[in-house]
Amino acid sequence: MQHPRSFEKILHLALAGLLLLAPLGVSAETPGGETARSLTESQAVRIAIDNNPSLRARRAEVDAVAAQLQTAKTYPYNPEIALSQGRRKGGGARSTDRGVELSQQISIGGKRRLEIRSAEARLADAKSRLRREERLLAAAARAAFVEALRARELLAVERANVDLARNLAEVARRRMEAGEATQIEMNLALAQVGRDELSLSMAEGAYTAARAVLAETIGLPSEDLPQAAGKLTIPEATLPSLSTLLAAAADNRADLAAFDDRIRAAEATRKLRRRELVPDLRVSATWDREEGTDRILGAGLALSIPIFNRNRGRIAEADASHRQTLAEKSATEARVQREVTAARALFAAATAATRNLEQRVLGTLSQNLDLLQRSLQAGKIGWTEVIVFRREFTFAQRDYVETVAQARLAKIRLDLASGTDLSALFDEESSR
Repeated sequence: MQHPRSFEKILHLALAGLLLLAPLGVSAETPGGETARSLTESQAVRIAIDNNPSLRARRAEVDAVAAQLQTAKTYPYNPEIALSQGRRKGGGARSTDRGVELSQQISIGGKRRLEIRSAEARLADAKSRLRREERLLAAAARAAFVEALRARELLAVERANVDLARNLAEVARRRMEAGEATQIEMNLALAQVGRDELSLSMAEGAYTAARAVLAETIGLPSEDLPQAAGKLTIPEATLPSLSTLLAAAADNRADLAAFDDRIRAAEATRKLRRRELVPDLRVSATWDREEGTDRILGAGLALSIPIFNRNRGRIAEADASHRQTLAEKSATEARVQREVTAARALFAAATAATRNLEQRVLGTLSQNLDLLQRSLQAGKIGWTEVIVFRREFTFAQRDYVETVAQARLAKIRLDLASGTDLSALFDEESSR
């Protein structure tokens, strides 16, 4: 004969645990109860972008290329002045000759214009690569943030599970003392407490590790382990069509834009190497004076004759670089299409699985709670039913946390593949 009050206590604990964890609105304390900085996802991304040394190096590279552009826009040749003086001796007389020459080298053939165009394209390329690095780092920070949320939610599940297991063990002890349960039931309850406490310890360690990964990813010191603020929720969105996502990637992927900039730079460099066959012009003006006699004013023009060095090597190098960049862009475009297609399929599968689990599994648990309460009131349930329900409750909560985390990670992957924040796309698709 079962004791209704004992099972009613168990049922109330199960109900409290379910209400506490669903729909994942839990807040787990850090292991050990220490206080730690709490960060939102956007704050974590901003800290990562501000602190990352690779991005600082990339920004310095942008500054260096900007300086190259400034150099290209500055006229490269300064005027030159030459002074000469000579002693003349002959016929028993001596005199001093003096001369001044002012010369200027002039770039012709449009070479400076091509140099500026190439430098502008290289600067745009450097900025595009910086934006891509920022997107990659932001995606890594977001993923680490989601992993911290997942670890925190799983820790909350394990804590509630241990609390429930301990209460079940207490119920088993009282029933055994009253002669209504066997030692086997008591041993099983205690063994379950031990297993659940071990799972709790592992979950605490996983949560600390996830916070450490988040701190490392966003550039915080190892002793400053942040907590992820907010809830692990399902991305609320209607998935855009594949064509919409591919178009978004073509328009927004910074690495594709970098290839366009690189191609423009390569084309300008190819033309420049050919124009370098046209020699620069040097003009000069001279003034000479022979002491005691005449003064001579003159002008001159000078051109190098491209006989030995016809710049063939640099022209061939520029042509090969242009072909290489075109081929790399084609390969990257194909890779981007694969990434978008795969990321969309993964996101669709992850969100469908999460919705299915939310509706079928968690909904079934709620129904089972109602059925369990009715059976309890009618005296039709026993120890086995309570154990089975508790285990099902725990497994379902773990699965739900995992699938929601997978959906969030799939959303991050799709954002990165399409090169944009998809919230605007989702809203646009939903309004059609």
